[in-house]
Amino acid sequence: MKNLVIILPALFLLFSCTEDKAGPPFELELPLTENTGQLPPILALNMEGNYVFEAEYPGEPTELPDGLKEGEVIHGILDLEQYVVQGFAAGFIDSSVYARNMMLIDEETVTEEWVDVIFTVAVGEDENGDMMVYVEDEMGQFDEENPVYFEPNTVEFQDNVFEVMEANVIAQMEYFNGKDIVNHQGPASLLYLSDTKPSESLQLYFDHLRMGTWTVNDQTFDVALIKESAPPYRIEPYTYFYIDLDEDGKFDIMEDGFEAYPVTEPYNIAGESWKISEMAADGSSITIVQSEEKVDPKVALRPGTEAPNFTAETLNGEEISLSDLRGKYVMIDFWGTWCGPCIEALPVIKEAYATYSGENFEIVGIANEPSLQRFEDFVEREDIKWPQIPEIYEEDSEIQELYFVNSYPTYYLVNPDGEIVEYGMALSAGNLMETLAKYLE
Repeated sequence: MKNLVIILPALFLLFSCTEDKAGPPFELELPLTENTGQLPPILALNMEGNYVFEAEYPGEPTELPDGLKEGEVIHGILDLEQYVVQGFAAGFIDSSVYARNMMLIDEETVTEEWVDVIFTVAVGEDENGDMMVYVEDEMGQFDEENPVYFEPNTVEFQDNVFEVMEANVIAQMEYFNGKDIVNHQGPASLLYLSDTKPSESLQLYFDHLRMGTWTVNDQTFDVALIKESAPPYRIEPYTYFYIDLDEDGKFDIMEDGFEAYPVTEPYNIAGESWKISEMAADGSSITIVQSEEKVDPKVALRPGTEAPNFTAETLNGEEISLSDLRGKYVMIDFWGTWCGPCIEALPVIKEAYATYSGENFEIVGIANEPSLQRFEDFVEREDIKWPQIPEIYEEDSEIQELYFVNSYPTYYLVNPDGEIVEYGMALSAGNLMETLAKYLE
């Protein structure tokens, strides 16, 4: 469940009605706008993150404030590349760590000068046992006059509800914008799973994101520009352009949905093909022009759409096609032996297969694997009986690309007519047996 929180949407957003130039070309302004529910806040920081070196935190507070009877100080590196560069210059990061990270570093957006990219908090219980947090202030000390209490909340992701503890804080840190060191303050959310300790699942999210509107062919859509797992102010490439095509007030952020478009690829909106030709480094504006490459409208792989057919050879050397399985419910399981959540779900998938397999139900595994031999050994050792199609990393990913899979596990349930009826969390380990019972009992 911890892994899910890293990517789970917390819900806030208010769109700005900016006046954009009629086009094409379309010149869209995308100010940092409060997120009140249409978009998940993009993860800015996994506190005490999983780094490949023993991080040091020069100048950061380390002592628990007096207001905490029990607790811990937690540091998080908001900009790993900047931290590595300045740590190497200061001598507390060695050359091997620096060399390993150089491929990730854009030298134009880092400086050897000291930039406070550390976000430090003290989290724990007060004298009454209530959970609270102190946040580092502009002086590099905990603001002991203004503790913030965690409150119970729920967060929904793919129809699954998570119980969390949330504290709304003002996050303060510095960043280098390519020219100057800039101090940033902004509202943010600290979340951790209610059934874990903060140190196990504490995440930092910002509630302001790049959003605006786009009017094309007399239709006006809310739009958003997103980068993956980074603070909204950090100068790094934006990756996805979201368009609220169904005008339901929420973006479908999943790559296999019809509202998410890579910023480097053309897309078909309102009957024409478009592309982003220019983008400000900070995402504050984009220019959209007509694309010379014509593309079809994107079809979302969601309940109610036909599942793309595929034909492939299974691990046993037999050919299998999704179309050959018409007349059965088919669960498609995109997974890998290297994927922890996939392995954790395996006992429940085995239970489902033992309970329902036969004339009315089949499971087909599509495995993203680094080694065929390792995969064969695993399947034999675990006595996995349903058909498995291996797609070896960097050799074959045809079915994964057909289904736009970029996270694991990913699940689909296809009905006897070949139509997708369930997707994602409805088929997770905690929900699988209940979901299948709706269709097979």
